[in-house]
Amino acid sequence: MPTKNVSNLHGDIGLIPATAKPPKNAAKASLHILQESATTQNRHEVFSETSLISRWTDKDGKEYVHCPKPYVIRHVGGDCEHGEQPVEAGTREIRRETEYDPYKNELKIVVD
Repeated sequence: MPTKNVSNLHGDIGLIPATAKPPKNAAKASLHILQESATTQNRHEVFSETSLISRWTDKDGKEYVHCPKPYVIRHVGGDCEHGEQPVEAGTREIRRETEYDPYKNELKIVVD
């Protein structure tokens, strides 16, 4: 069982404990794809067999997921290098790894 308020780092995706509450219009499903690569056909997704997971973006562009029961984040497709991790119930901010492109002088999101 995960320790309380632990971040889930899953390759280039992080689920960080947050205090935000899901709005009434949050998308609810048992599975949400957080990131998908058209090149490698890999994806990171959150999944629950026992509860719906809420997903939303706030006015500042931060993305969140919330589930009232424990769920999992998993890596699907390709080599599934990150496997599956348990995530404790509650709200998590979705964070994506970024890298600097010196040729374009910009940060870009890493997609495996």
